[in-house]
Amino acid sequence: MQKKYKVTVIGAGDRGSCYMNALKKYYDGIIDWETVCDIQPDRMENAFTEFGFKNKEESWEKAIRSSRADFVVIAVPAYFHCDMAMFAMRCGSHVLTEKPMDLFLAKAFALKECAEQTGKAVAIGMQYRNLPQYRAAKHAIDQNLFGKNLMIHYTDIRETRPKIAMHDAVYGNGGSMVDMACHLFDLMRWYFNSDPVRVSCQWRANAVDRPMLKSIGTKAPDACFMIVEYENGSSGNIMMNWGLPEGLETSACTITGSEGLFTVTGGLCSGDSPFCVLTKGGKSIQVDNLPEDADDLINPERAVIKHFLAEIEGEGKSQVSVEHGIICLATSMAAIRSGALGRPVTLEEIYKLRPTIKDCMDAME
Repeated sequence: MQKKYKVTVIGAGDRGSCYMNALKKYYDGIIDWETVCDIQPDRMENAFTEFGFKNKEESWEKAIRSSRADFVVIAVPAYFHCDMAMFAMRCGSHVLTEKPMDLFLAKAFALKECAEQTGKAVAIGMQYRNLPQYRAAKHAIDQNLFGKNLMIHYTDIRETRPKIAMHDAVYGNGGSMVDMACHLFDLMRWYFNSDPVRVSCQWRANAVDRPMLKSIGTKAPDACFMIVEYENGSSGNIMMNWGLPEGLETSACTITGSEGLFTVTGGLCSGDSPFCVLTKGGKSIQVDNLPEDADDLINPERAVIKHFLAEIEGEGKSQVSVEHGIICLATSMAAIRSGALGRPVTLEEIYKLRPTIKDCMDAME
C-alpha cells in the first residue's frame, strides 16, 4: 500500500487554494486531509468542505500542534512564514512554504538552522520555472544560443494590487520588490547558474495615497529600476511598477548576449507560442522543451509538490531550497537598501546586517 501523507494547510486564500487544488487533482490518493486553518471563517469553511479536511482551526499554532501532520503547507503573508515553518518543524512536520521566505533575513537564517537541527524538509514555493516558456529559456541559455555577456531584462507593470497585503512592508509581503522580484531572482540565478553579488537600484512608492491602502502602516516601495550583477559577469535588469490605476498593466522579457536575442511583450507565462532565439542574419531558432521536462510542465504547483515529496522520501531535492530562498530575499533587501542609500549594495553587506525590509527602506549613512 502506498504511503499516505497527513497534510495541514495554513491559509486557504489564492495560493493555498492553488496547492490544495494541485494536491486534490494529482495526489489525492496519497493525501490524508488533516486540518485547514484560516483567519476568514467563510474561506476556511469552504476549503474544509471542498477538500474534505477532518478538522478546521482558526489558530495556526493549534492547527499545527494538534494535527502533527506529515507536512504543512504555509500560504499566508510573508511576515508569518518563518515563524510558522519553524514551529511546524519543531512539531515534527516537513514544510512547504510560499515565497518570499519572510520580511526579516535573520528569521530566514534561523529557519535554515532549524531545518538542519530537525532534519525536516523545507521547500519554497516558487513555481515559474515549471512554466513552458521559462523552461525553454533555460534550455536556450544552456545551449549557448545567446553567446557571451548574457543579460536579461524583465518588465512587470500593474495596477495597485487588490490584495493589499502585497503592499505592506512590515506585516504583509513586502511590495513588488520582494513579492514578485523573488520569482525573477530565482529564474535569473537558475539561468545564469551563478549567485548575485551586487545590486544597484532606484525605487519609488506610487500607490501610497491610494484609499485602498489606507489601513497599511508602512507601505512598501512599489516601483523600481534595478540592476543585479552576478559572479560570472551576467546581469539582470528589472523594471517594476505596482502602483498604477486600475486596468493598466504590461509585462515584457528580453534576453540577449553576443550572439542572440529573444524578446516578448506579455512576459513568459504563456506557453502558447514557441520559444525562438534570433541569431545572425535574422535566423530564428526554435527551442523546445525536453521529454524529461514533461512531468514538471503538467502543472507548476504539482511540480513543486512532486520535488518536495521526493526530498521527504530521500529521493531528490526540492526545486527551491532554504538556502536559495535566503539568496532571493537578500537580493530584494540589497535592492531596497541601495535605493535608500543611493549606492550599490552587495549581498555580503546584507548577510552581515540580516535586516528587515523596513530596515532597508530606512537605511542611512
